[in-house]
Amino acid sequence: MTKELGERIRTLMGEYGITQTQLAKRADVSQSMISKYISGVSEPRADTLANIATVLHTTSAELLGQQKPTIATQYGMVLGFCARHGGDLSEEDVSELITTLLESRRKGPDGPIR
Repeated sequence: MTKELGERIRTLMGEYGITQTQLAKRADVSQSMISKYISGVSEPRADTLANIATVLHTTSAELLGQQKPTIATQYGMVLGFCARHGGDLSEEDVSELITTLLESRRKGPDGPIR
């Protein structure tokens, strides 16, 4: 599992043009630990894995080799988050927020992803 995780991290870093140093800084972990994760020497803790996944625009589950979430699954995850943390948002506001988030994830900060 560890080697496969490292390969997935390396692949996504390449897709997004992120160096080990950049990933380490954004995921709040040392560059030497990122190197160990990529080489398969060590596995990240759950919270670190989640941070790495966020930086690489994916999920912990996908990094671990589980099925990539579909738009419907992502919509459900965002809807659940809004239900827990959205306060007084109307259903229309929640729907617009979800659509905006998913669209911006597809596009990425500097244009379309993949």
